[in-house]
Amino acid sequence: MELKAKHSPLAVLCIGLAMLATYSSYSSAAEEAIAIEEVVVTARKRSESLLEIPESVVAISGELVDRQNIKGLNKIGRAVPNVNLSMRTDSYPNVSIRGVGAFGLTQGVGFHVDGVQIYKGDASSRFGDIERIEVLKGPQGTMYGGSNIGGAIKYVTKRPSSEEFEGRLKLLGGEQGIVDGEINLNVPIDDNWAMRVFAYTRTDDGFMTNPNSPSPVFGLLSNNPKNITKYEENAVRLSLSGDLTDNFSLYATARYSDYDGPANNWSRELIDGAANANTGIVPSGMAYSKILDANNMPIHERDTVGASLELTWVFDNFDLMSITSYSDTNSERLTDVDGTQLWIIYTDRPETYEVFTQELRITSTLDSDLQWMMGLYMEDIDTTMRSTLDLGWLLLGAEEFLHVLVPFETRDEEDSKIAAFGNITYTMGDWELGLGLRVDRWEAKESAVDIGHSASRSETEVLGNMSITRNLGDSGIAYFSVGQGYEPGAWNGIADGVPPVFGPNGEKTLLAIAPEELIQYELGWKSRVLDGRGSVTAAFFYSEYENRRYEYKAKNPDGSGTLIDGVTNVGDSTQYGLELAANFQVTNQLTISASLGLIDAEWDDGVEVEVGGALIDLSGRDTSNVVTESWNLGFNYFRPLNNGFEFIADMQLSHRGEQDGGAPWDVLTNDSFQVVDLQIGIQSDRWELMLNIDNVTDEEYYTDLEPFDNFSFSGLTGGGEPARIAIGTLGHPRLVTASVSYSF
Repeated sequence: MELKAKHSPLAVLCIGLAMLATYSSYSSAAEEAIAIEEVVVTARKRSESLLEIPESVVAISGELVDRQNIKGLNKIGRAVPNVNLSMRTDSYPNVSIRGVGAFGLTQGVGFHVDGVQIYKGDASSRFGDIERIEVLKGPQGTMYGGSNIGGAIKYVTKRPSSEEFEGRLKLLGGEQGIVDGEINLNVPIDDNWAMRVFAYTRTDDGFMTNPNSPSPVFGLLSNNPKNITKYEENAVRLSLSGDLTDNFSLYATARYSDYDGPANNWSRELIDGAANANTGIVPSGMAYSKILDANNMPIHERDTVGASLELTWVFDNFDLMSITSYSDTNSERLTDVDGTQLWIIYTDRPETYEVFTQELRITSTLDSDLQWMMGLYMEDIDTTMRSTLDLGWLLLGAEEFLHVLVPFETRDEEDSKIAAFGNITYTMGDWELGLGLRVDRWEAKESAVDIGHSASRSETEVLGNMSITRNLGDSGIAYFSVGQGYEPGAWNGIADGVPPVFGPNGEKTLLAIAPEELIQYELGWKSRVLDGRGSVTAAFFYSEYENRRYEYKAKNPDGSGTLIDGVTNVGDSTQYGLELAANFQVTNQLTISASLGLIDAEWDDGVEVEVGGALIDLSGRDTSNVVTESWNLGFNYFRPLNNGFEFIADMQLSHRGEQDGGAPWDVLTNDSFQVVDLQIGIQSDRWELMLNIDNVTDEEYYTDLEPFDNFSFSGLTGGGEPARIAIGTLGHPRLVTASVSYSF
C-alpha cells in the first residue's frame, strides 16, 4: 500500500509553506512584535492549550464561523483535511474521519453541543452564537464512549456573562431568494446571574428546479413548485447561568428548532452497464444536473426540542459536575424514490427519537504533577418508525395517483449505554504520561412491529488509551498515543416478504449488526515557530478497524419491486495516513494557514462478501466514502481605514480528492474538486458589511455519489433505460450574498 497524492497537493503545500516562511523571515524590522493567539480547547474535558495536548484537534473560532458563514456541515467538512463531512439529502449527516465511519444509516462520528451528544437529524441542525467548533480526530472511546469511533465534532457555544448587556443583529440576503436573520443577546440579571438568547430564521429557494414534465404514460402534469429544494428553518436557544451558593453554580439551556425543506433531492443520472462482479465498479458518466423531474415533492419536516442542565460544585481539590440532557425530535421524510414524473414508489418515513443522557464527573483542580478525572455516564435513546411505501402505478392497470400503501419500516428501538470512565496524566520533568480507561455496557433492543419479530443484545466494551508526551521546550511537544473506540451493535428491521430469521432457540428474530471496534496509533509533533508568529503540527496515524459496517440497498426478494434498506458488517480494514498543518501571522494584518491530509484505507486480505449468490473478494480494495487526499489554504487580511473602519478580506481554498461511494461491492467514483470561498467587507466596533461569494469558480461537484436501482417505469420494464442509475448530492454552485451586522 502507498499513500496516494494525486495532483501533487503535498508538493504545492510544501512550496507554499517554504515561500511563506521565507517571506515572513524577511518582513519589515519595523513590524511590531506579533504572535498567533493561544487556542484553548476542551478535547479531554478540561481546558488546555491546543498545542500542548497529545491529540489531533482542529479548532475553528467563533469569529471565523461567523465571518465565513459556516452554517452547516458541508463547510465544516471542507475546512478540515481528512474529515469527510456533508449533509445528506435527507438532512442526516454523512461523516468519516481518517477513513473511519461510513455514510448513510451508520454514523461513526459523534456530534456534541456543550458536552451533550446529539444524534441523527438533530446533528445536522444549525448552531450559532458559537465560541468555537472542535474537530477531534481519531477514536474518542475513553472520554466520549460509543458512537465516537472515528472522532467527534464539538460545538462550544458562548455562555452568559453578568458583566454587561450586549447583543448583535445580522441580516444576510442574496441569490436564491435567501433571507437569513439572526440575533444574539447577553442579558445580565444581577452580579452573578445572566441569560443569553440566540435565534435565527432563514428562507432559501434552493438551486434545483422541477420542470414538471408530462407523465410518460398518462401525460398529466404534477404541478409541483418549481423550486423543488426550497427550505425554511428557524431556531431559538436560551441559556441561563449563575451561582446558587459560593461553590455551587448552574448552567441551563433550552432550545427549539424547526426545518421544512426537501428530502432526497438527488441528482438522478443514467449510467452505462451494471456492477462488475470482478471490480465492483459501475462506470458513471455523471453530469451535474440541477433538474429533479419528479411528480412527487420530496419533503422533510423536522422539529426538535431539547434542554440541558449543568451543575458544578467547586471544592478545595476537585470539581464535581453533573450534566443532564433531554431532546425530542419528530421527523417526517417523503421521497420520490423513482425520481420521475410517473408515480412508482413514494416513501413516507415518520420517525421520532427521544434522547436522555446523564453524566457525573469529578475533576482534580490541584496545581500538581498528577491530574485526574473520573465519571459515570448513562444514555437512553427511544426511536419509533412507521414508514410506508406508496406503490401507486407500480400495480399495472391502476390509476396514476392511486395510493397502495405497503409497510416498509415499522420498528421500535431502544438503545442504552451505562459507563464508568477515568483518566490520569502525570508529569515527570519534560515527560507526561496519560492513561485512560472506560467500561461501557450497551444494549440494543428492536421490534419489527408489523412482522412480529424482535431481538435484544448487549455487551460490555473495555476501552483504553495511552499517551506519552515529551516537552521539547521552544520546539513544542512530540507525542505517541494509542486509543480505542467502538460503535455499538444494532439490528436490521425485517421488511414484509423477506424470509424470517430464527434465533438459536427457534424464535423469530432480526438480522444482527455486530459492533465495530477500532484501535489507532498516532505519532505527532506540535510547535510554535518564528518567535511565536506561527505554529506547525504533524501527525502520522495507523488504525485497525474491525467489523466495518456499510449501508446497502437491495430489491425485496418477494418480487414486489420494492427495496430493502439495511446495514451489514463487511469485514476488517486498515487505515493509515499523514496530516500537516501550519498557521502564520505573517504581519499584523495578514494570517495564512495551510493543511494537508493523506489517507490510505483498504480492506484487509480475506474480506469477502456474498452478492447475488456469488462471492466478491474485496482484499486490498479501497474502502468507500474515504477521500484519499485533501488540502486547504486560508488567507485572512485586514487593514485599518481612516474613518474608524477596517477593510477585511478572507479566502478559503479547499481541495478534495476522489472517493468511492456506495456499498464496497457496488461503487461509483466521485471526482476530485476544488472550492474557493471569498469574503470582503469593512467593519468597525459596531458595524460590519460583508460581500460573500461561495464557490467563486462555480465548481460542479458532488458531496456524495452512489449507484442505485432504477425504479422508473423504463428501468423496471426494460423500456430503454438501464436497470441501474446514479444518485448524488450536488455541491452548492456559486452563491453571492451580502450581510450587515450591528453590535450593541
